[in-house]
Amino acid sequence: MFAITFHHLIVGLSTGTATLACASALGAWISTYFVGGSKARGHLDKTAYIAGVAAIPLIFLSVLSGTSAMSDPGADAMSYNKFLFTGLTIGFLVSMLLGRWRFGPAIWLNSRLGLLQMVCAAGALASITVLGSIGAKMSLGESTLDIFSFWPSFDESIVVNQWFSIAMFALGLGAMVAAFILGPDTERLPE
Repeated sequence: MFAITFHHLIVGLSTGTATLACASALGAWISTYFVGGSKARGHLDKTAYIAGVAAIPLIFLSVLSGTSAMSDPGADAMSYNKFLFTGLTIGFLVSMLLGRWRFGPAIWLNSRLGLLQMVCAAGALASITVLGSIGAKMSLGESTLDIFSFWPSFDESIVVNQWFSIAMFALGLGAMVAAFILGPDTERLPE
């Protein structure tokens, strides 16, 4: 009984923190189009960065608490899809944080890098919205995203072989390491 309550607490914290990170990042990107947006951009950038850093461990705690609250985690397609969208959310958030960490707060002023940051923030926000929708569907039987007629059914999922999953994870990890090692040297962008 306590595991379910704890999971709801952690989910609220992780969802709120990740949403704050994404909304602030989107605000920082939008502020580049307004004269005098630098002060707001500075605050939004710091908020996005700090909230993103806080969201990552909270999401992992959500996974752990959700796994302990379920009788058979991963047994049905909806819980499997929750794991999938959790991974997508973490991937988008980590990409956003690494870009900000590598290039500094002036990343928003670079048209290509700022756009990439915005895409990562929007992807994380969309992923966490779908993740919350699946969770609401599992616990309440309905979700706010049910209003969309084109919304996919998360009662079905493509389940891949465990070894294929491990191979894909290794390929993704290898690509990330190669990008850091073989990629061009990056310096913080001048503000």
